[in-house]
Amino acid sequence: MFKKIIFGLFILIVGIILVILFNTIRAGNSIPVKESLKEPPINDSALRHFSEAIQIKTISWADTLPIDTAEFIRFRLFMERAYPLVHQKLERKVFSEFSYLFEWKGTDPSLKPYVLMAHMDVVPVEPGTENKWSHDPFKGEVTNNMIWGRGVADDKGSVITILEAAEELLRQGYQPKRTIYLSFGHDEEISGSVGAVKIADWFKDQKIRPELVIDEGGEITLEQFPTLKRPVAAIAVGEKGYLSFELSVELAGGHSSMPAKETAIDILNKALYKLREEQMPYHVSPPMTELFRRIAPGLPFSERMAMSNQWLFGSMLQKKFESDPVTNSLFHTTIVPTMLKAGVKDNVIPTRATAIVNSRNMVFDPEDAVVAFMKKQINDERVKIMPFKTNSNASPMTSTDSPAFKKVEEVIYKVMPDIIPVPYVLMGGTDSKHFSKVSDGVIKFNPTIDSKGYHGIDERLPVSDFNRMIFFFELLIKN
Repeated sequence: MFKKIIFGLFILIVGIILVILFNTIRAGNSIPVKESLKEPPINDSALRHFSEAIQIKTISWADTLPIDTAEFIRFRLFMERAYPLVHQKLERKVFSEFSYLFEWKGTDPSLKPYVLMAHMDVVPVEPGTENKWSHDPFKGEVTNNMIWGRGVADDKGSVITILEAAEELLRQGYQPKRTIYLSFGHDEEISGSVGAVKIADWFKDQKIRPELVIDEGGEITLEQFPTLKRPVAAIAVGEKGYLSFELSVELAGGHSSMPAKETAIDILNKALYKLREEQMPYHVSPPMTELFRRIAPGLPFSERMAMSNQWLFGSMLQKKFESDPVTNSLFHTTIVPTMLKAGVKDNVIPTRATAIVNSRNMVFDPEDAVVAFMKKQINDERVKIMPFKTNSNASPMTSTDSPAFKKVEEVIYKVMPDIIPVPYVLMGGTDSKHFSKVSDGVIKFNPTIDSKGYHGIDERLPVSDFNRMIFFFELLIKN
């Protein structure tokens, strides 16, 4: 009997090893390389235009604060002067005074249009950090083949490169087969509610369903997959949701010399601790499954084996992904406190304490599931949970088999040698989520390489990235 058990275990182990080897070998051991094109040299006027665009302070401060309309008018006048052919030959529609949609009519009306998106507004420079910048954040300096300033990466680089590509093709007398729309919002940094939302509503009213909508989001990375030793184009096919909640506790306060056993601050702090103690469930979304499939052949044998046999090594991979905040956010709905408020004086125990928590939720975890999780974790009815602002759930996913994904993938191969295009889910938010109601082909990607400083200090973009972006949009329009 004992020998039979040992023999059975031996057969089981051999079977497992054979399955592991079969899956690993089936994954392949190399990723194909496709031929790229040589991009044309950059036009000096393009850099001048980019520098001038950065100098215009089109800042979105907050949902409740007004914008500096003079700066947004200045930006409109700049576009009209810098890109005369775009304004002469394309029809421009204006939404909410400062968002624009240009229509470049194609010769074949049977083809569904493309929409090339970007936003003109930028986040402010945090007061008190100006002297920490290597270059003035609103001067648009170009030094050592680097462009510096607020908005170069997020997202005036896209605005200018789309316009440069269109202007150059118009100068050549080019006429696209399919209609091309250029969509520029002015309030993306404060949710796009009067910019991109209105433009998307116009498409809905006109019953126009674009085949491709492309916006900022993913990029090329040399840093995230070092063992591949090749550039990876992370093409975002969807984005996580944006949920904010106010957690509040009200309890009798009083003099700080006679504190009760618990105060509103104590209860709130315990609630936040419990909320951070455990994450929402780990999920591998379809885009991430496809990402694994695409990169596995280029990994060292041990990593390829783990990627190809997640039925066995899934928990090990999960621990690895969860050890890094970037990769962790690709597999979890995240919840984190971002604002705290309580008290008016150092010797007064406050009656009310509040915290704002922000969640970036996966498509698997709608808002009601996030609220239910928070209530279960906190397990204290004294902590009230209310929406802090208008929340939005995760966007639908664009299929990697869609014409939109395949078109972007095709152009990516042409602008970067040895590149590996992969799908993924964007952790942040973009204006393009509003277009999900009018298109099944929403893609978030820019051919920049590991952008630095966006929303922070020393935002910058290499000139080579700027030139590649122009080439990318030219190919996308021409193809």
